[in-house]
Amino acid sequence: MPAVDHSFTPPAPVADVVVAHPVSSAMSGALRGELDTGADLTVIPEGLVPQLALSARAHVWARGYDGTFSQRPVYYVRFSFEGHELPAVRCIAADRRNVLVGRNVLNRFVITLDGRNLRFDLQPA
Repeated sequence: MPAVDHSFTPPAPVADVVVAHPVSSAMSGALRGELDTGADLTVIPEGLVPQLALSARAHVWARGYDGTFSQRPVYYVRFSFEGHELPAVRCIAADRRNVLVGRNVLNRFVITLDGRNLRFDLQPA
């Protein structure tokens, strides 16, 4: 269920995510997905790449939160976002524990953020 995680300062909207290999049955367990409207692409934890046996399909230059650029492999995954199945999500991997859910996923939904009451709603577009 969509929630606001108070371990972030300020609190941030998060949602349940499952990442899976695009063809095989390999999948992650439930992960927290931090919604980030400032991110072009979704970012998965690097540990999922070998766990799911993902293969790079391209490379892209990405700029991190600190402003540095790096070339990153691009992966395609099946993505379950709050129970909504997305068959081919383009993503990159980074050294992180949670999933950073970028606009390439968020733009498929209507998201209403109620910052004052620290809650949000997520509906398919």
